[in-house]
Amino acid sequence: SLSPRRDYIDVLKGLGILLVVFGHFMEQYRLGSHLIGSTFVTIYWFHMALFCMCSGLVAHFSLRKLLAQQLWLYLLGQAIMLAFRAIALQEDFTASGGLLMAFLLPWRHMWYLYALLFWHLTLPLLTFLRDKLKLPGAVLGLALSVGISLWAGTIDWPFTLVRVFAFFPFYAFGVLFRPQIDALNRAASRFWALRVVPGLVLLAGYGFRFWQMMQSDVPPGDSAKIFNDVAYGEGYTMSDRALFLLVGIVTSVALVAVLGGLRPLAPLGRRTLPIYLLHMPILTFLVDFGFYEPARERPVAVIIAWFTLQALGCLCILSSEPVNRLFNWLANLWYRPLKKRS
Repeated sequence: SLSPRRDYIDVLKGLGILLVVFGHFMEQYRLGSHLIGSTFVTIYWFHMALFCMCSGLVAHFSLRKLLAQQLWLYLLGQAIMLAFRAIALQEDFTASGGLLMAFLLPWRHMWYLYALLFWHLTLPLLTFLRDKLKLPGAVLGLALSVGISLWAGTIDWPFTLVRVFAFFPFYAFGVLFRPQIDALNRAASRFWALRVVPGLVLLAGYGFRFWQMMQSDVPPGDSAKIFNDVAYGEGYTMSDRALFLLVGIVTSVALVAVLGGLRPLAPLGRRTLPIYLLHMPILTFLVDFGFYEPARERPVAVIIAWFTLQALGCLCILSSEPVNRLFNWLANLWYRPLKKRS
C-alpha cells in the first residue's frame, strides 16, 4: 500500500522550484549588480540541496520505476531539449561529440534527472543501513556518501558525472534520515519554538553572509564554488565542497522546521516536473533572442522587475492544469500500465 502523502515535502519542493526558476532567470544579470549577484549566490547555497533531500525523502527502490518512469522521463526530456537546440538554437552538435552524445548526456538542468538514475541504484544499500542498523547505520551511510563526494572532487569525471557525485550526500541524507526528518516536521507543527528559532538562526547566518557579499568590491562571481560542477583546482578545494555540503544539509533541515507548514506552496510542489523540464528552454529562448537586453543597462529595480515578470509568467504557464495533466500522462505512459499488470 502507498504511504500517506507528506505535505511538508510538497511545500519544500514548491519552495525549491521557485528558487530554481528565479535563480536561473536572474543569472544573466548577476555579475552587474551586487544585490542580484548576492541573491543568486544565496539561492545556490542550498536550493539543489533542498531538492535532492526531498527526492531522497520520497524514494522507494523499484527497478520497474527506474526503467519505465525515471529513465523514460530523462530520455523524453533529452529528446525535447535536443529538438529545441536543433530547431530554435540551430546548434552544431559536432562540437559536443555528435548527435548521439548530445542526446545521451544531460543538457544544462537535465543533470538532475541524470543524477537521479544513478542515485536510485544506491537505494537498496541506503535503506538497509537506515532500516536494519537504525541511527548508527544512517550516520555511517551519510559519512560514506560525504566521503565519496569529497573524494570524487579529485577526479575530472567524464560523461557529466561531476555533479552526480558532488550532490549525492543531499539525496542520501533524505533517504537515511527520513524518520528523523518526518519527526522534526511533526514536532515543529506542535511547538512554535521549533519554527521560530531555526528561522532566526537562518536569517542571522544568511543575512550576515549576504551583507559581506554586498560590501565586496565586485559582485560575487566564483563559479566553481557556486555551481560545484568541476574537479578541485584553481581556488576550488575539498574544504569548499565540504562547507557546501554542510551548509546545504543544515539549511535544508532548518527549512523543514521553519517552512514545513507553509501549505500555500504545496500545490506548486506537486507540479515541479513540467516547470523543471521546460523553464530552461524558455529562458534560453528569451536570452538568445534578445529579450534580456532591454533591461541590461537599466537601474537595478527595473532589472529585478523585468526578470521577475518573466519568471512568474513561466511559472504560471508551466504550473497550469493542462500542462501538468499532459506531463503526468507522459510520466506514467509506461509505468502505470506495467504497475497494473504486476
